[in-house]
Amino acid sequence: MNNLTADDFLNQQQALEDEARELMPWDPKHCTYSLGALKQQVYACRTHGNIGVCYSCSIRCHTSCDIVELFTKRNFTCDCGTERDSRVDPKSKQKMCEIRENREPDVAASDNSYGPNFKGLFCDCAQEYDADSPTVMIQCVMGNECGEDWYHDHCIMGVEADSVSVKPEEMSDADAVTERHLENFPALDSFDAFICWKCVSKYAPYFQKIESSELANDIVSQTVIHGKDDKSVNAEGKRTRDDDTKPYSIFLKKGYQEALGKLSDSIKDNHNKLHIFLTQIAPQLIKDEEEYEPPAEEETILDIISKSLYQSINRAELAAGSSALYKLQSNLKNFLQPFAKNGKVVKEEDIASFFQKPK
Repeated sequence: MNNLTADDFLNQQQALEDEARELMPWDPKHCTYSLGALKQQVYACRTHGNIGVCYSCSIRCHTSCDIVELFTKRNFTCDCGTERDSRVDPKSKQKMCEIRENREPDVAASDNSYGPNFKGLFCDCAQEYDADSPTVMIQCVMGNECGEDWYHDHCIMGVEADSVSVKPEEMSDADAVTERHLENFPALDSFDAFICWKCVSKYAPYFQKIESSELANDIVSQTVIHGKDDKSVNAEGKRTRDDDTKPYSIFLKKGYQEALGKLSDSIKDNHNKLHIFLTQIAPQLIKDEEEYEPPAEEETILDIISKSLYQSINRAELAAGSSALYKLQSNLKNFLQPFAKNGKVVKEEDIASFFQKPK
């Protein structure tokens, strides 16, 4: 072992802690089941019936499972430790949820919505997420019909990925590998949110009223026809009369929520169908619910695990050994503090003496 100063060791630990905090930003000690339906980070467990679990349960209870990150879902209640969770066995007398420590399976939420995402499949093409793909994926901000699905840019246009040419100026752009823009597809900085053609088609009469309203220019950035072979939008980014029967997606401008709120407030008749649509069917288009975030990590994550362990052990081993690792890291840092304070070099025999002492 090479000699190093305690300052060097502690500085290295801090850098690793910062890196690990980005990967696991919250303290995985709080299951959200008791909080009911929330807009929260959801993880699908494909090992136990394609259920959805919260952030903490994905780490603590389903450590060895086939987990798929679904990002945010609205109005979702954690399935961990419920009757829907096939991981639990009521006859075993074991804890159903490792965090809640319930001994009997809890009642599963009846209003959870499950779609292809819970099988790890995304977009209209029903493909698994590919982190290495240059394709841009966008989540539908409405989600009433599609389950808040994520869509590939070329699928939004309704064409095959290999049949769409990328703009020549972007083919040489170093950023095109991660953020390609397809011909006729809106630039990513030109809109704030996206509503897929499935949701638009389901509620077509209401969107037609929104597009023809006086506030349309403050709401709609662009519309894109789904499956059109030639240009997908006209010069103004709006549909033409010939496009009325074709499915299309809507890209919304920054500030669209405020504008839709004004449109809703301008309707004095509470029984008006557009007013009902905006306030009861799709209120998230005016004001979305706040996303739940678990409490922040009270202690630095690398008090639990060092870089070498993080790279080598699997998810289950990490969770199982977190308590012991935390105690070890904490004791070691306390042991090194006097060395750092006095600028002393930590020698191999010093580390050996630490591990020989009862902890």
